[in-house]
Amino acid sequence: MADARSRILERLRRNSNTPPHHANPVSDREPEWQAKQRPLGDLGEVFVSELEKVGSKVIRVLDWKSLPEAVGPWFKEFRIGSAMTGQEPRLEPLRKHLGKSLGIDLHTYTESLEAQKEEIFSTDCGITTSRGGIADTGSVILVPTPQEPRLLSLALPVHLVVVEKENLFPHLGAFLDTGEFQRDTPSNLVLVSGASRTADIELTLTVGVHGPKVFLVALVG
Repeated sequence: MADARSRILERLRRNSNTPPHHANPVSDREPEWQAKQRPLGDLGEVFVSELEKVGSKVIRVLDWKSLPEAVGPWFKEFRIGSAMTGQEPRLEPLRKHLGKSLGIDLHTYTESLEAQKEEIFSTDCGITTSRGGIADTGSVILVPTPQEPRLLSLALPVHLVVVEKENLFPHLGAFLDTGEFQRDTPSNLVLVSGASRTADIELTLTVGVHGPKVFLVALVG
């Protein structure tokens, strides 16, 4: 049994480093679908509108320098006393503002889940950046990295995510057309439009079952 397991794992490791023999096929109907997509106008306006339809909180920010002051009021509104980020350098000015000006208890996700499990699950808000967004569905593209592990956007009651307007796509097809994740598939890629919710239990809507109860989006640019 052990030898069979070893052989299977070895084949998986070997094949994982082997590029595909052919390009990803394009459906005959894909160009037809792309041609039917309506012009959206300002992608930022559409993105914000779609997010707000599902109860997400969104704020538009001029630039990264304006981010700390712009999102600060959310911490009082949602009674956020502690926050955690990964090791994303662009969030450092926000961290300084939260700690010095607002007195937020700050944490950094730097170790393993086992080492920081208690700390992670006792923190109010996870703060991350994003790959971008899909305008016509109001979806944020989340791709975990070693600097920003996936639990930051999944395990804490509040998730604050920063999206850059220059990384908005009109629809999912436009995002897939970049081909970047076909070339280098990430361990996880999620499209999020709002707080976690389900109505599986007696058809009663429950928020925060599979993820954050509050979804905050800062659109920069």
